[in-house]
Amino acid sequence: MALQKHLEALSVFQWVLTFFFFGGRRSDWVRRWRVWELYRDYFPIKLVKTAELPPTRNYVLGSHPHGILCTGAFSAFCTEATGFSRTFPGLRPSLAALAGMFCIPVFREYMMSSGLVPVNKRSLDFLLSGPPGHAVVIVVGGTSETLDTAPGEQRVRLQGRKGFVRLALQHG
Repeated sequence: MALQKHLEALSVFQWVLTFFFFGGRRSDWVRRWRVWELYRDYFPIKLVKTAELPPTRNYVLGSHPHGILCTGAFSAFCTEATGFSRTFPGLRPSLAALAGMFCIPVFREYMMSSGLVPVNKRSLDFLLSGPPGHAVVIVVGGTSETLDTAPGEQRVRLQGRKGFVRLALQHG
């Protein structure tokens, strides 16, 4: 059990460090690394299906809570550790992240290899206007929700954050 916990902690550590060595566009190989299963177990994280989402259209999905690193959203939508492809066959998830993070050389490539995209209108319009089967995931509370935490409480900040609803309505 102690070895398992060390491996899980090591998986989180590598998540922080490996952006120096890997990059490129979305990579199923990166998304399927065994280390993501350890990462998932460290927190622990699971993906719960509450509705059928046919791959014949595109989707805007809201995720909550934000937290400091969006570990749950990252594990569920940027890796296969929670079985997204088995749970929603034919859908291709992209987690929207702060656009400024894509200005960091090398780190940008690492983020894109797991399916992260900038959370700006241009990027999201591009994905949602493309062929069907895309699921764009937006952490709806945004960075203002990052440190707004308390044990046993779930709070989502939506005031001034309705662009994701407009985006969904615009793209049907």
